[in-house]
Amino acid sequence: MESVIKVLIVDDHKLISEAWASLLKDSPQITVCATADSESSAYDQAYVHKPDIVLMDINLGAGSGINAASKILDSLPKTRVIGLSLHDDISYVKKFLSIGAKGYLTKNTNKSELVNAIQSVYKGELFIAAEIKDRYFASLLNADDSEKKELTLKEIEIVKLIAQGLTSKEIGDKLFVSHRTVETHRHNILKKLDLPNAAQLSSWAKDKGYV
Repeated sequence: MESVIKVLIVDDHKLISEAWASLLKDSPQITVCATADSESSAYDQAYVHKPDIVLMDINLGAGSGINAASKILDSLPKTRVIGLSLHDDISYVKKFLSIGAKGYLTKNTNKSELVNAIQSVYKGELFIAAEIKDRYFASLLNADDSEKKELTLKEIEIVKLIAQGLTSKEIGDKLFVSHRTVETHRHNILKKLDLPNAAQLSSWAKDKGYV
């Protein structure tokens, strides 16, 4: 029998906490052990219940979700934190993950993505909301070298398909472009990332979490 994942929900709006809890109530492997509405109550509830996962609103009115998450992570190393925010600015994502959080969801998420995020983070994986995932990973690519041009969304899409093992012809068929166009993109991507070949690109993309 699978372990039940204990989740603490932290949001300074009760209706939102109740909405998150309602989304999770029919998931048999997940139980909401408590809710909190402030920085101090988040830590108190976490200390009492020792949840596996904390869904943490980053903006807690007068308090800070980042401070609360940092304190919880310092005191409860087995607990993992997923950020929840209206912000889809990548700088917010990076700041929250830099303190040790393992996930980031926007408040546009649906039940399926929420459950998937909890299960993935519980298993030790990083989870970024689908609507910002490409931009987040692109920011990591471009952070490697400030001199490099940013990858376009099309190039990011091609990187993901290369990492999945598709040939240029297969990628072209999938994206409705010629294989020569794909080869041009591949050449530009390798040049931007300073990688010698597609095999290295595929390996590197997998390391970065594209597949």
